[in-house]
Amino acid sequence: MESIPDHCPGTQSESAGQVSACQGCPNQSICSSGATKAVDPGIEQVKSHLANVKYKLLVLSGKGGVGKSTFTNLLGRVLAKANANLDVAILDLDICGPSMPRMMGLLDEQVHQSASGWSPVFLEENLSVMSIGFLLNSPDDAVIWRGPKKNSKFTIRTGL
Repeated sequence: MESIPDHCPGTQSESAGQVSACQGCPNQSICSSGATKAVDPGIEQVKSHLANVKYKLLVLSGKGGVGKSTFTNLLGRVLAKANANLDVAILDLDICGPSMPRMMGLLDEQVHQSASGWSPVFLEENLSVMSIGFLLNSPDDAVIWRGPKKNSKFTIRTGL
């Protein structure tokens, strides 16, 4: 893994790729071209699709095996049960090890495809789940996606 040069101005800086600290950096041409400052159209699409979602919680950790999925499962269930008027959706973004279908008891379920995208699987009337695990033929199948293919699969739709 290549290291960031000392005194790197950062990709969003006006001097990105142009100062002496950038000399020899493998990303110098990318930074100086301004490509890193371009607005990702996917970000705007996600913002648009999530505009009507009042509260968004992200459960993450830099370490595996600490209980993120367990916590998310329990939190989703508690929130949905505590208030029947609250719509709760869980989005399992663990591409390589999607455990939410198993934890939620939804292994045999599949998402539904429509003209507007994928519809999540509903555990309760007010609790839905979306996971790459629902798109696999078997819970033991591996997902090997990289780059654009991986990113294109997770366009978040308003159906969630």
